[in-house]
Amino acid sequence: MRARLEHFPQLHISSLASDEVPVSETWEEGLGSAGLLILLHPNAMPPKPNRQYWGGLIDYEGPQPMAFVHCGAREYPAALERRTFFRWPADQRAIERWVVKLMERPAGTNVAPATGVVSEDLWTSLVDRPGLFFLTGGPATGKSRMAQAFAHAARGHFQSMLWIGCGRRSTEALENEIARRMPSGRTLLVLDDLREPLTLPGAPHSVLVTSREPLGEGEWLDLEDRYPLPSLAGTPMEQAIAVCFAPDFPLSLVREIANDGAALPGEAAELLEAGRDRYRAIVAPPLTQAVAARHCDAVRYRFRHWRAQTERCAEVEYELEAALAFAFTCQWEDAIDLCRAASDYFAEAGRQPDGIAILQRLLAEAEGRGDRATIGVAKEKLSWVIDAEGEPLPVTHPGDQLFLF
Repeated sequence: MRARLEHFPQLHISSLASDEVPVSETWEEGLGSAGLLILLHPNAMPPKPNRQYWGGLIDYEGPQPMAFVHCGAREYPAALERRTFFRWPADQRAIERWVVKLMERPAGTNVAPATGVVSEDLWTSLVDRPGLFFLTGGPATGKSRMAQAFAHAARGHFQSMLWIGCGRRSTEALENEIARRMPSGRTLLVLDDLREPLTLPGAPHSVLVTSREPLGEGEWLDLEDRYPLPSLAGTPMEQAIAVCFAPDFPLSLVREIANDGAALPGEAAELLEAGRDRYRAIVAPPLTQAVAARHCDAVRYRFRHWRAQTERCAEVEYELEAALAFAFTCQWEDAIDLCRAASDYFAEAGRQPDGIAILQRLLAEAEGRGDRATIGVAKEKLSWVIDAEGEPLPVTHPGDQLFLF
């Protein structure tokens, strides 16, 4: 039991055991802790299961969370079973869920429920111990659905849950996001639609990856059966979904692109994060240039007004890649505007690598076009954040001391 609970690095476990004094006389020593697990083991039982020995535990009504674990004891008061009661080893996972409820739960992704069968291999590889697991297979084989169903079902075994959509995002961008957002407590990290190997966190965390093939040294399950995809009617909402970041997009954006403030995705997408109206696409019609233009305009508007609408801007960070790809090809002036606004947004948020990547991409595009004015703007902005060798300069914060020579 200790070995299982030691997966949580912030959990301090104190064992109060004695070969001579029964548990019914020692349990009060643990009342200063966050919770008490009282093990009913043959070697720790008093002579008789009566009130003389067990009265204090039976009558306890204090604030301390308390649970009993039957570990083979033959005789104990039946009244104990009216409290939280487990049996070892059958209830190992239930005991873990009880302990997790006593701990701090850092903010993460509130993964919504999803229908679908979950392989027992995921439970043994990611819950019963820290691990890395790949759900592999071709398109429409249910990888993301199984990952979401498992993440929702297993949320009680982790202090936090973090779902990150990958798609065509760069390795650097993904590793920066993991480093920035990964909580300190034991976390289940889900990487949906990963396409390149990454440096991943190890124990005590567990990592679940959906990909076409295994991308690391972990266990894997290949899904072969294709799910029948729903037929589409080509509605404005479905067309809007086609241009958005498929693994994780905000409902507010597709409504804005479709010009319908009350529409829902229907069968084209599934709710991913409860409470934040974020979805993942299941199927979408072919992308049209007109829809891509509306997507670019919507994303650019949010970044241009990031100071007044920081949260709305944060909602569409994953949409930058598609918006820039379209703007660099079809709307060069809008691309310049979006890059400048996005780099300022990331700089203000203290995310220097993300801002530098945007400016470097703008510089490369401008050099390819021979746009001297934009080359000068990009180089000037980069001069504030990188040195002559291209390395990031130290980030300054309000209150840092300034020396003038």
